[in-house]
Amino acid sequence: MTYAPTAPHTIAYGTENIIIICFWLLICSSGIVHFEPAPFDLGFIAMFGLALLFGIRVPKSIVLMIAVLGVWLVFSLIGTSQAPASDLFNDTVRHMQITALLIAVAVFIASFIYRFRDRAIQALMNGWVIAALVAALAGILAYFDVLGSRSEDFLLYGRAKGTFKDPNVLAPFLIPPAIYCVYHAASRSTFWALVNLGVLAILSLAILLSFSRGGWGHFAFSGLVAVILWLLTVQNRRFKQRLFAFTAIAGCVLGFALVMLLDVEGVSGLFLERIASQPYDSAANGRFAGQYLTFLKALENPLGLGAHGFLPDWYEQPHNVYLFQFIIGGWGGGFTYFAFVVITLAKSFAFLRQRTPHSAIMIVLFSSFLGLAIEGAIVDSDHWRHFWILTGAIWGIIAIHAQPISATQAAAASPNVPPQPLPQTAVGQTPLAEPLRLRSSLE
Repeated sequence: MTYAPTAPHTIAYGTENIIIICFWLLICSSGIVHFEPAPFDLGFIAMFGLALLFGIRVPKSIVLMIAVLGVWLVFSLIGTSQAPASDLFNDTVRHMQITALLIAVAVFIASFIYRFRDRAIQALMNGWVIAALVAALAGILAYFDVLGSRSEDFLLYGRAKGTFKDPNVLAPFLIPPAIYCVYHAASRSTFWALVNLGVLAILSLAILLSFSRGGWGHFAFSGLVAVILWLLTVQNRRFKQRLFAFTAIAGCVLGFALVMLLDVEGVSGLFLERIASQPYDSAANGRFAGQYLTFLKALENPLGLGAHGFLPDWYEQPHNVYLFQFIIGGWGGGFTYFAFVVITLAKSFAFLRQRTPHSAIMIVLFSSFLGLAIEGAIVDSDHWRHFWILTGAIWGIIAIHAQPISATQAAAASPNVPPQPLPQTAVGQTPLAEPLRLRSSLE
């Protein structure tokens, strides 16, 4: 990809369709992480090659993102150079390689969305819904032993993990598409509203059966934030009424489903066990003790120790992505990563204070990213692919409005597509009188 302060490179409409389909397939593959390299990783390398071939450019409005992530990567490399020689050194280097790949994913997605606008956003969210459905159904069917001898492949310690390695990753992955379905339930016809509520029910059940406490809290918090922001920012009264009604219906249905599930043998016991205080959290050798030791270790090593520098002193990673960055890249890496998360949240929240056609979809992304950022205090989420997909999507939408192109430039970029400039008010603001017109993958 090349840097572009000007209009996007011209791509024939037929070729553009093929690129969009390939991008959709890439996102559809993002939920299959049973093994590594995952299909998403290999698909991304191919998509990156297409980006280079067709000259998809990096907008100057994401230079801040690239700069901060670049600094973080440099600090992480310095920390890796300080890693003690051990059998884990090769794993430490591999960790850095994956980090660099995921940063490239975020930059690519931001640039792709800037170039293809609503078509890219639609492909990303629709592909994510498909990926979430596949992962969720695999976990649900396995939990109820529908898959027979293959059920254990999609479970971990009796918890649904779907097509992921860990139930604690499955649940957060399902949250953005679940919130997206809430939006579509409120903004579509009654038939499609019911279809999207059905999808929401499937994703919610999978989140419940993952028995991920962080996932449960993340879902409840991000969903509440999204509903509040939609009510505050969307001016369409019908949308607000439907949102309120469907949210209430969904809440009642989920509550009833939870009561019914607690009558199922094995569910109630594991549910009560998960909501109770866990020994591995508060015990002398538990999660919080490990985080305290991580803090002390980070103070002693200002340059960092690489991704596995903590393991010689403890049996697992710290389960706190922010402390983990202080171990990997030292003080510089820790503060830079935290700064990047704060900057992303600040930029996306500032975007919501504007009235644009993309405000409604940004609420899906912002609320999901905020919940994920908070959950990072109890998990190591820096290598979760959907974290970087969210990051790229947020910065890509910001880039669309920070660096708009004219109708003439848009026509030149896609000569077979009629230009669709954003509607402007008298003061140059884009009104949000209607919710964002993005079709659902199920419509």
